Amino acid sequence: MPRIKDILRDHILSADDRLLGTDISGVTRNYKLSDIASFGNLGATGFADVTSAAPVSGDAHTHGIDLNTAVNNYNVTAVNAPNKIVFENINANVVGKTGTIVITNPSSVTSLAWRAFDATVYTPGGGSINFVATADNLAVLNYFVASTTKILVNYVGNFGTYPQS
Repeated sequence: MPRIKDILRDHILSADDRLLGTDISGVTRNYKLSDIASFGNLGATGFADVTSAAPVSGDAHTHGIDLNTAVNNYNVTAVNAPNKIVFENINANVVGKTGTIVITNPSSVTSLAWRAFDATVYTPGGGSINFVATADNLAVLNYFVASTTKILVNYVGNFGTYPQS
């Protein structure tokens, strides 16, 4: 194996660059930089549009937030019916992931409603969230995956245009 001082230094990183490391058994392996970055979603960015799944036997339209994706932020477009946000793929690899869910209400809200979160979701003070049900309203739900059994969230709704002077 060459000495580190004799290896050329690469000043331009790419997702396909490789690093040497040791796995849990002590065997030397090479790892792609992109695989290391996606482990635990380190360096994840961008937005993913979330499509709701149709309700099953009277349940709500489910908006699945797949925590295994390489993005931290999600766009949820609510439907004029009961809605529910569900965090999916909660595992040790996503602990520490944080991001924002932007919620956009539909233009017609006569049947808009939100179901409660699963028991893994924790809110400030343990209170329920009063989702704003105004037409075309924007809201954000910030989340932090604290453990495989706890996702901390904070909801802010009823955004409007900043007053211009």
